[in-house]
Amino acid sequence: MKTILSLAVAFMTSAALAAPPVQEPVTIALGPKAYRDGDVIEISEVTATSKNLEQGDSVTVRGRVRLDSRNAGSLCLFVTQTESNSPGEVDPQQVKNVTSGFTSFELKTTIRHKGALHLTLYDQKSGKPFGGVYFGTPEQMSRISDWNVQYYLAD
Repeated sequence: MKTILSLAVAFMTSAALAAPPVQEPVTIALGPKAYRDGDVIEISEVTATSKNLEQGDSVTVRGRVRLDSRNAGSLCLFVTQTESNSPGEVDPQQVKNVTSGFTSFELKTTIRHKGALHLTLYDQKSGKPFGGVYFGTPEQMSRISDWNVQYYLAD
């Protein structure tokens, strides 16, 4: 009986440790952004494992994108690193292929480096960005308010 009880406790403990972290809604501010005519990214909800949106947090972003400037693109949830330049791995949950018109999205990431979160549209052939928006806590967005993202609009 003691062995069965020990196994049950061990199973419940391992199941609790394996549960995904709980995400709660986070209030965000928008930062630097630039879009080509007709394109826009609308963020409807951000949930995360903390309201700080910092290194170690898991983040989910939901919304919709309107793509009018071309037939297709890739919408990506990435972090621009501000304190290092380590190569990052891209998880399939960070990328959604979109076509012209409106598309709903849900993208997820774990913040692995200090930096600024952004949703960016990329050309599927060249890999070049052609629109996007930074977002985060009001404090984070005030730190990057002078960032110039006009390169999104370069040909």
